[in-house]
Amino acid sequence: MSQPGASSPRPSSTVILLRDEPGAEGFSVLMLERHGSIAFPGAHAFPGGVVDASDADAPGATLPPTQRWAAPHEGDCPPEAIAYWIAALRELFEEVGILLAHGDGGLLEGSLPPSAAALRSRINAGDPFTRALASTGLVPATDQLFYFARWITPVTNPRRWDTRFLVGRAPHGQEPVVDGTETVSCAWFTPRAALAAYEAGHITLIPPTVRTLDDLACFPSVEAVCADARDRAVRAVVPEIVQGGPEPAIRYPEGTGRSDVPARRLVLRDGRWRPADG
Repeated sequence: MSQPGASSPRPSSTVILLRDEPGAEGFSVLMLERHGSIAFPGAHAFPGGVVDASDADAPGATLPPTQRWAAPHEGDCPPEAIAYWIAALRELFEEVGILLAHGDGGLLEGSLPPSAAALRSRINAGDPFTRALASTGLVPATDQLFYFARWITPVTNPRRWDTRFLVGRAPHGQEPVVDGTETVSCAWFTPRAALAAYEAGHITLIPPTVRTLDDLACFPSVEAVCADARDRAVRAVVPEIVQGGPEPAIRYPEGTGRSDVPARRLVLRDGRWRPADG
């Protein structure tokens, strides 16, 4: 239940897009730098944004058949969850030009054909994502994204989001190109490299991104991340602001439906949010 005066969180989705890296690096995650005129200006984040009403219109799109789901009163479930998966793919395409979609030949890989590449300007101009894809024989590859986390901004924040974090493998051969409007740059980081760049002051991160990168750093490969996500029965979690301790802290309760996973904390130390035990 919302507290008196608290703003309602806006439903949103974000994509944790991963690609394999050679050798000991394991895998990297795509991060973009936000434009200074929008939410979280200058921060590095995962592609994503607010859910549009048209995202619920998803002819032909399917959720991953092996995904584990929370109980209906605890989290998202099919078929309504499809809107969040569509929103994630739409934002990915709008912001960095990567299109996760199925065509006649299967999952799109390599450089996008001109007919598919041209859809980006149409969608940015307001054409519904799924309808624009359907006009060229494409279907959003929602079945390629798995549920990783869902966090709702604490009620103390004046601007709040209810964000679904989805994870998936980048399509081979597609390279990100920022839109220059919402995003000014993008780069691939290993999770540990992103956290190190943040520690060194080279990039800015907000707490949910730090928490996600810390989680990702525990996995050796893209496949290991996706396998773990498939088995997560993700529930909505509101991080808790910890009062009265020696350092400002945020506690992230367990939200995957597993009794053996402890809560985790971030503590603010020397101007940086740092992972700590629960």
